[in-house]
Amino acid sequence: MVQQKINKRIVLAGGPGTGKTSVLNELVKLEFHCFQEAFREIFSDYKKKGSDFKSEPDKISKEIYKKRYNDYYQADNLSCKDDKVFYDRGIHEITAYLRSIDKSSTYWDNLPADYNYDLIFIFQPWKEIYKKDKERIEEFSDVKKISPFINEIYLESGIKIIDVPFISIKERVKFILENS
Repeated sequence: MVQQKINKRIVLAGGPGTGKTSVLNELVKLEFHCFQEAFREIFSDYKKKGSDFKSEPDKISKEIYKKRYNDYYQADNLSCKDDKVFYDRGIHEITAYLRSIDKSSTYWDNLPADYNYDLIFIFQPWKEIYKKDKERIEEFSDVKKISPFINEIYLESGIKIIDVPFISIKERVKFILENS
């Protein structure tokens, strides 16, 4: 009987513009398996239709959940470097975002209990690196507002959390690899 290989699920979590994707891109260069953030592509499609997260939070959240759900379970069937797989955000952050705009529900509040990541690296707001772009429409003040909700949802989950220091991208990657 062949035993299924289990990879360590590691989430890079935090508000927009905190450096998660830059670190994830470096991990990709180092040949780690990384799941990209679902929100950008989904948001872009809604923006073309004249809609946004605040006007259709439940509908957009369901689409993000579908992508993150698939990514979560796809990790079970991968052969990964050092048996690690990295995610640019986890399922829990859907609930955090909904809570931040006072749109969560019992369904969304209970959902994170069904998903257990092995380790969470939290990226806190860092004004010096924050930049808006065509999909990142939030102001830095919005990043500071959402961050406590993200921290809280992972604390509630009981998953080990490590704060990522304010250092260069390469140093952040080294820190994450040394601590995972």
